Amino acid sequence: MFTSSEVIINLLVITGFILIHLSSIFLLNKKGDVQAFHSFAAGVGVSYAIIHLLPHLAYFQSVLIDEFGWASGILYTHGVYVLVLLGLVLSYIAYKIDERSFSVLAKKDLASAEKAYFWSDISFHMLYNAMIGYLVIANILDEPFYVLTYFVAFGLHFLMNDWHLFHHHGIRFTQIGRFLLVCSIVAGAIFSMLLVLPYFVMVSIEAIITGALLMNIIKFELPDGGEGSIKIFLIGTLCSGFLFVFV
Repeated sequence: MFTSSEVIINLLVITGFILIHLSSIFLLNKKGDVQAFHSFAAGVGVSYAIIHLLPHLAYFQSVLIDEFGWASGILYTHGVYVLVLLGLVLSYIAYKIDERSFSVLAKKDLASAEKAYFWSDISFHMLYNAMIGYLVIANILDEPFYVLTYFVAFGLHFLMNDWHLFHHHGIRFTQIGRFLLVCSIVAGAIFSMLLVLPYFVMVSIEAIITGALLMNIIKFELPDGGEGSIKIFLIGTLCSGFLFVFV
């Protein structure tokens, strides 16, 4: 059973994610704002993934070992990391399929291609959000500090995702997409109240999300060329790194 404080904290995290999706188009409405946030969010994302998430995977690996009784072999040493790789690969494949499908369809009917691209793109992000919503309420965030780092890292991550969706889909995202993302987080949270998955399944989902997060950081959040700010990237990396290590 969860304590009342745990329930309140986890609901506050969900509420925070909802508010980010609803307000993201207003928070990042200038090119300079986007570039600065890109750099800062990339720094936080890199620190979170390397300093916090990757070491946490060792614990996830121990959960899988206890559940399946692995005593030796590749799954004993690398099982959870295979899931991280799976999350990264699936995320990249989804991105490339969307990109290629749009290129093919756009030659025949641009309007239909844009519509199909939107629904494919938003569906992937809805699934991603639903998994995160499930994990938050399912109390995989079992330490107050982990709740804080999770919210900061994924809050900035959602903000960048929203900007990319707005950049690619424009009014479709503002009128439909951001509300679907909110609904998917809420759906994941509600699903976690109705069905409690085995703990090893939850840590497996967390590992897959970690891989998807890493792909997003590499592909989208690290600014290209002269768009990024080294200073702001370093500030994000150092500040969050200090928080994750020492606080």
